[in-house]
Amino acid sequence: MSEGDSQPRGEQIKSVATAFRILEAVRTRDRVGVTELADALDLPKSTVHHYLSTLAADNYLLREDGTYRLGLGLFTLGAQARTQERIFHVAKPNVDRLAETTGEQARLVVERDGHGITLYQAAGENVDDPPTYAGRVEDLHCTAAGKAFLAELPEDRLDELLSGHPLPYRTENTITDPSELRETLAEIRDRGVAFDDEERDAGVRCVASAISDREGELLGAISVSGPSDRIDDERFRSEIPSRLRNVVGVVEFNTTYSEWSDAV
Repeated sequence: MSEGDSQPRGEQIKSVATAFRILEAVRTRDRVGVTELADALDLPKSTVHHYLSTLAADNYLLREDGTYRLGLGLFTLGAQARTQERIFHVAKPNVDRLAETTGEQARLVVERDGHGITLYQAAGENVDDPPTYAGRVEDLHCTAAGKAFLAELPEDRLDELLSGHPLPYRTENTITDPSELRETLAEIRDRGVAFDDEERDAGVRCVASAISDREGELLGAISVSGPSDRIDDERFRSEIPSRLRNVVGVVEFNTTYSEWSDAV
């Protein structure tokens, strides 16, 4: 998944690649049976069954009533991977504070392989049931955090992400035209804040800003989201962006000057 993985595709081990295809397919379906999975991946049922049984034996999948869902073995790996991300330790208390002061859901998102991944999230007092979760994978073009990332990328990397495949439609507000998206990214670059006005999910508004270190390396983005009937135009365009800019400034300062080690 990593952009920095330089191993040629032809040198990858086919069985390992198949195992990860199966895990990804289970993830996108929450739970799934052997036949449905075999049809979706165009693999023999017997082959899929062998993979599922092996992954379940090691707790990477859980079998329930003839279907499979993700197991906690994957959570163990993911939780440890998160502790090795420096930005998680630096940004976490500030994400908590942002959720507390806004009363909404605040998230720390990182970009991997052209997608946004929620590394951490915190819920404010107005949030009863958070609609997202740590580890959630999202398209970049239709989320505030994703657009904040795209606005900071060098032109060649942006060209790579926007060319060769269509931008998926999510709602009637989703930007699916690359030229229109580039215009939006230029505006984000100027103001330092990205907006998602019901572009990914109907009825949800989100504001985000990217986080970079002193050398200009893009580390992540912090976002605040909530239902549009609670985040009116004043909160959406002024109050939340102001709070967000302050928090991102603190995180960028701490990223440069604070101490961090594996012991954290």
